[in-house]
Amino acid sequence: MKIIAHWKGLEQSAAVREYLERRLAFALGRIGSHVKQVRVLLSDENGPRGGEDKRCRLQVHSRLGLVQVQETDRDLYAAIDHSAERMRRALARVFAREHFQDNGHWRSNGLLRRRHFPAPR
Repeated sequence: MKIIAHWKGLEQSAAVREYLERRLAFALGRIGSHVKQVRVLLSDENGPRGGEDKRCRLQVHSRLGLVQVQETDRDLYAAIDHSAERMRRALARVFAREHFQDNGHWRSNGLLRRRHFPAPR
């Protein structure tokens, strides 16, 4: 899993980067093997004025497409925590939907299991 972090209005920090990588690895866990790339945008919306303005936006590129979440909080670490947890839930939903087809059949390893019926005569 490749993590690309962008900073807007905040100073880049090795401690925040390490925390972000550790938190994403923990949150994505088993699903992490299906994730190709995670883009992270950490921004300070109001600048030095304060308030709930630290935003963490996550974009995950997986084999099923793009999933995006964002959270805003007063503390940057809390925004990272909340967005990582939302991403975990969103990806779990996406991957769970992949296994069930609209026609009522379940997929197994990406292949549709079909009932074999005799050919009509």
